Amino acid sequence: MNLGTMGTTGFTVWLTGMSGSGKSTLAQGLANRLRRLGKVVDVLDGLEVEQVLAVGGAATKDERNVEARKLAWVCRLVTRGGGIIIQSAIESPYREARDEARRQIGRFAEVFVECPTETLIARDKSGKYKRALAGELKTLPGITEPYEPPGHPEVVVDTSKLSVDEAVEHILGQLVAQRLLDPAVAAMRSRPKVQARASVPRPKPEKKVLKMPARKVSHPEKAKRAAPSRKQTAARTARADRPRMAAGGKRKR
Repeated sequence: MNLGTMGTTGFTVWLTGMSGSGKSTLAQGLANRLRRLGKVVDVLDGLEVEQVLAVGGAATKDERNVEARKLAWVCRLVTRGGGIIIQSAIESPYREARDEARRQIGRFAEVFVECPTETLIARDKSGKYKRALAGELKTLPGITEPYEPPGHPEVVVDTSKLSVDEAVEHILGQLVAQRLLDPAVAAMRSRPKVQARASVPRPKPEKKVLKMPARKVSHPEKAKRAAPSRKQTAARTARADRPRMAAGGKRKR
């Protein structure tokens, strides 16, 4: 199958190293870093890949090379379609298999995940190295069969000296140096925002109404007159009746 050169931004990162060196951890860390930069990334690793592509069970050199060709074929399709893919599914112990993958894929960065054998044995949680050293496991590259380090890898990271973040940033820088990744994109620390977050309206502060004190009337003549008392009313009535009584007495005479 030949897709030609559909995409010019795709590339493959092929991680190689002995079992337990940290390939899977670095693959996920690098994928997450690239995704934060807005890239679409696929990772060839894990049980699902082993089941679908039938890789991971090779016991001889020829079988391992066949597995490597399967993975290289998938990487080639994704890369030529403009995508980014990180391969860390198998150890790829033989240099010729990785060199063949490089020729097939084109835009290719080989990352040698280096780690001293003593450190690998000390950090081994699966028990692979213990069983291999005891003769119970016959297919562990670097112990029961040779592991051939790459001759001219684009990137070398020593996981016994670098943290995951440091190793990922170093790989990212080398991808820029190899012109596989745009330096302007790699300089961003996180994925650019697609849409600004809507601002949450703040509640308006309640307006405080200041009550003014009642204004005192300074002029008595403008003040409201109080209602007259009963005594005042009676006195006014008596004054009004006096002339009437006087007038009535004169008429009787």
